[in-house]
Parts: sequence; C-alpha cells; structure tokens
Amino acid sequence: MQYSVKLLVAALLALSPAAHPALREFALAQVAQSPVFSLPETVPSGTTLSIQSSPNLGFAAEALKQDFEAAYEGTEVGVEVTNSDDAIAALVNGDIDLAAIGRPLTEEEQAQDLNTVALERAKIAIIIGPDNPFDGNLTFEQFAGMFRGEITDWSEVGGQPGPIRFVDRPEDSDTRRSLSQYEVFRGAPFETGATADVVAEDDTAAVIQALNDDGISYAIAPHVIDQPAVAIVPMHQTLPDDPRYPYSQPRYFVYRGEPSPAVAAFLGYATSPEGLAAFTAAQVAEVADVTEGVTAPEDP
Repeated sequence: MQYSVKLLVAALLALSPAAHPALREFALAQVAQSPVFSLPETVPSGTTLSIQSSPNLGFAAEALKQDFEAAYEGTEVGVEVTNSDDAIAALVNGDIDLAAIGRPLTEEEQAQDLNTVALERAKIAIIIGPDNPFDGNLTFEQFAGMFRGEITDWSEVGGQPGPIRFVDRPEDSDTRRSLSQYEVFRGAPFETGATADVVAEDDTAAVIQALNDDGISYAIAPHVIDQPAVAIVPMHQTLPDDPRYPYSQPRYFVYRGEPSPAVAAFLGYATSPEGLAAFTAAQVAEVADVTEGVTAPEDP
C-alpha cells in the first residue's frame, strides 16, 4: 500500500516550529503512515458501513455519511456519536468499521493493529471572556501553571490582581487529551488544581458560558475565532492563525487491520476533494452550533 508524501508535507506545515521535537516526530510518524485511498468510481449497491464518532467529529462524520450515500446509490452509512474511547473499543471488538476521533492514539491502542487516516490538525486556542481585563501574552509554562492551579492570580502573569478560575473540559475530552501530549504537561501528572471548574460535557458553548470575567480555558480555534463571546490569548506572541502557534489537535478516521472494500471506498471519498468540501461545510456547521449554544436563552 502506498503512503502519501502530501500528507506528510501537510503535517510539517501544520505543526508549529515551536512544538516540542518529540511531539512533532510522534504526530508526523502517525500522519506519514496514513495510507492513500482512491476515490471510487462506483460502490456496489447494498454496501453498508458503521461509524462511531467522538463529539469532536460528529458533524463531519454525519456530513460525509450524507454525501457518500448521495454519491453512491444504495449505500448506507450508520453514524453514532459516543466518545473516542468507546469508538476505539467498539472498533477493536469488531462492532464497527470506522472510528472518528480527535486525539492521538495511545501506545496501547497503536498495538491493536489500528491505522489512522489524518483529516487535519486544528489549532487549540486559549480563551478568556470578553470582560476579562487581561490583555497580555502567555508562555507554555504559565498556561500549564494555570491548568495545574500553581498560578492562581492574574497579577502573576502581568494582569490586574484577581483570582484565576481554570475552566476545564471532562477527562475524556479529545481536545484536553491532545493538550496532554505536549512536553510542558508531561513533567507532572496531567491534573488540574483547586482553581479548576470542570464543565459537565465536552461542549465549547458551555465552556464559553462558564468563563465570565475571571476564567481561562481552551477550545478548537475555528470554533472561537470571530466569536464575540470570547477573547483569544496569544501564546508566545502568536495567535492560532499564525503557523508558528504551538497547540493543535489531530482529527482521524481509524480502522483496524486490512480495510474492507466498504472502508476503503468511504475513506477514498472522505479524503477526496469532494469529501474535504463536505468536511469544510461541517466545520461551518460546528461553528454555528457553538454560536447558537452560547446565545441560547437560559432555562427559567
């Protein structure tokens, strides 16, 4: 099976030069090993495929399902949104054909004959509420210190005095687990401190609503760029639209062993220009969903 130089080059461009070398090598190794699938001219009627997706890729998986079924008459794709851990477990058990996840595979998962097909690396933005007076810049170490509850006051990072509240995502969040891969978080247990306020669901709208004027958190950058309800904090003098910006999150389809004809056909479509257009449209829908969640009136 061939391997894609194009995907490797894309990974090199997407990973910031500021990223830790070990992380760059880890991500590039996974992307470089992504096999190439061709866009099928035809797919037999009656072809079925089952996908479990993390919330991180739910919109994309559903968009690709609909477009694939429309392109190949008589095909049927089932999409269920669960979480990355459950999706990988179902894949290993043979209960589904594909998993859609937004985090790297663990070493244990890599040993299960799993193969990843990279879709993109999305930048992870550091966010605060628009009424938060902090207008400075953070370093890797400062953000990690806030995460761990070691930095507890905005004055410690050049802001006005006031307590810091770290708004965190659930432990099974793909975005959270992508952060854990960075060297600055590896020197100590990946745990928040006493200043943490954890949202109940891995939902960016809920994170934004919890920020108020004292909170700080993180989100997939396209979900919060141009959102009036947040302000994005520079990291090492860069913002997420700068290629040098450090934090990012991978998105993958994962299959096990040799791909079946149905898996190969779907992945050929998903990585084609047609599939990438569907993926882009899904990202627009994701942003709209976040905006709607932020602006929705609260229950009485």
